[in-house]
Amino acid sequence: MKNIKYIVITLLIAGLWSCEIEREPFQDLADEQVFSSELGLEAASLGTYAILKQNTFMRPYHFHGEFGGDNIALSGATTDHLYFMYNFQHVPNNYHLNDLWVDSYRGIINCNKIIENAERGNTQRMDHIIGENYYLRAFFYHTLVNIWGRPYTQDPHNNPGVPLKTDTDRDNIPPRATVAEVYELIEQDLLDAAEMMSEYNRGADELRIFASREAAWALLSRVYLYMEENEKAIEYADKVIDSGKFSLLQGDDYTKYPTFVPENNDETIFACRSLEDEDDYNWYAIGGMYARIDGVGWGEMYASQPYRDLVGQYTEDLRNEFIVPQYSGEDADGNPLMWITYIRDSDEAQGSKMFVSYDVTQNPDTGVWEYEKNDQIHEVETEENNGDTLYYIYENGDKTYVDLERRMLTRNGYPQYFVIKCSNQEGQPQLWSPVISRLAEMYLNRAEAYAKLGNESAAIADINIIRQRAGIPLYETDIPLPEGQSVLDVVLDERRLELAYEAHRRYDIFRNGETLDRRYPGTHDRGNALMLVPADHPRVVEYIPEPQLLAQPNLVNNP
Repeated sequence: MKNIKYIVITLLIAGLWSCEIEREPFQDLADEQVFSSELGLEAASLGTYAILKQNTFMRPYHFHGEFGGDNIALSGATTDHLYFMYNFQHVPNNYHLNDLWVDSYRGIINCNKIIENAERGNTQRMDHIIGENYYLRAFFYHTLVNIWGRPYTQDPHNNPGVPLKTDTDRDNIPPRATVAEVYELIEQDLLDAAEMMSEYNRGADELRIFASREAAWALLSRVYLYMEENEKAIEYADKVIDSGKFSLLQGDDYTKYPTFVPENNDETIFACRSLEDEDDYNWYAIGGMYARIDGVGWGEMYASQPYRDLVGQYTEDLRNEFIVPQYSGEDADGNPLMWITYIRDSDEAQGSKMFVSYDVTQNPDTGVWEYEKNDQIHEVETEENNGDTLYYIYENGDKTYVDLERRMLTRNGYPQYFVIKCSNQEGQPQLWSPVISRLAEMYLNRAEAYAKLGNESAAIADINIIRQRAGIPLYETDIPLPEGQSVLDVVLDERRLELAYEAHRRYDIFRNGETLDRRYPGTHDRGNALMLVPADHPRVVEYIPEPQLLAQPNLVNNP
């Protein structure tokens, strides 16, 4: 199934009598069997939900949104095509993106089949299932247009998006629509979804793992934020918040967010449910790239230095719990091994910032920390600043401030800062149900929209809700805004902190016209490196995969 024309409409019949989404072989059913009953529609829809959680869709969906940002740092080169989403050195035949393209249109065609054929008004449940398919189609298109279309804020009526396939005619192979046309369909689909899902509610054991009216509102809030329709972004965030169906997790529950199943997580609005002992979520799971847990996972993609600096401003910030440094142990006396680290500019990598470390030992006679360089012993100097002890050394005669901290395990010289925000569901190392929408995003969407409309007090109030949950000082109550930062700046920083490792960061940077700053340690500095990527750079959007261009000659590629 390489292109739209030859997609087979497939239906999942396993699990008709269960709320859990199974991933079993697809089988065909006659239309009259499928669309005349609730169970038939349910079966058809389960097939589409199953696409969402397949590795061929969910991994590239996550890789593109998160690996193309600045919260992560890869510790080595790889032949896996995820590398090209990470380093912005795009290739025309990226197999991850080809899989995502194919799976997205498979899902869209499945949705079209139901939307075209199912009868409305028979039962509230049938209408709800039809509404779910409007939601799913909108989600697939929003994914596609974010990857292959430029941000909506960049001339959407002229920039190409993706083909709009809204029927099941195999001979109808549309060209690329504009970004604005794709967003118009997404908006209408979500409005239709919310209306059709307004009268029926799934049971508690199905809540949050299937689309709902509130999930449609949540995605509408995000879509309007991307479009800079800020009043509407606020309106639909309000609808979700005021529904009373969701609440922010607090304290230890928040730090364990990824370990809970979505049905039992009061903050989750919609997530792709992964099943214990059934889904293949081990080495090749999303979390497997971020951490090695109980011997499972690659553990090669780490929390970046700028993200660690941001979240580390407050040691009490609960979001620090999602970053797990891999310390290297103790000396013979049980004391932790220590080192000094710092970031330096290096001409070896086109001016990128490089990680440098020296192992240190404490002189038993003087108590001074010492390190060896060029067969000579050097001292780590100290000075006091407002009650804090600062450490520094001299490099080529220049005073250089360093961090003194516990020594860590490294890979290719990069310290291992594991991320566990995508792991440990139900006690399984790399099991995780990827979150599509949760309540915290609604407060952040609303805060950003308020800031852009000039309602700064409302924006601060919303991000203070998130900061209070994180356990850190509140702006204008406990602390002033950081010097030189606007309200919008602090809102976007809070969004970065809260939604890290949930596939938002890349899009948040470029839709706001910002420049991605990659001047920190990581293997994105190799070759013809793009250390700074402005929002209007050609590599902000991906090439359409070659197999799709060969199968559909009317497609025009991105430059």
